Amino acid sequence: MPGEPLGRELRFKRLTTENWLTVDPTWADFVMSQSHPDPGKAWVTDILAPNLNESAPMPVVRLFEVARGALVYGLAFYPLLVIGLDQLTRVVEAAAAAKCAELGAPPGVNRYARYVDWLVANGVIHPDHEQRWRAAVALRNETSHPDEQNLYPPGWVLGLLDGTVEMISHLYPIPPA
Repeated sequence: MPGEPLGRELRFKRLTTENWLTVDPTWADFVMSQSHPDPGKAWVTDILAPNLNESAPMPVVRLFEVARGALVYGLAFYPLLVIGLDQLTRVVEAAAAAKCAELGAPPGVNRYARYVDWLVANGVIHPDHEQRWRAAVALRNETSHPDEQNLYPPGWVLGLLDGTVEMISHLYPIPPA
């Protein structure tokens, strides 16, 4: 039923045929953005606001849109925020891999950390941004191999969404007019 308590052992709502389209009660624990008077629309508005530049490769854009979709639907099932965030970490990796391929990186540059090494060494990633890219590699590794179901606060997820767009925008800036 809508409003059914959270599964105590789950820490998020237990899905039923009655509640699958309702807001997950877990959201009640968080202050929502002020971007819209309706909290659900505020979340969707905030998730849909950041966009990749049109110079980003279409495969990366597709991955990004799937991540964003999972984040939006996290309203109905809170753990989808985790799935969306996990996907965002893969989007950044895919963007780095695509940039390495585009620039002709050698065959040994075939893993995320190596993409970052090569992009830093070749001046594509500015030294001031290197630590952020290293953190992105670590986060992707952590989210890909969880021991437990993670749950992330919405504000943190929004920050990572914005950071993802910013990092990819540095790799694929808007071309000069």
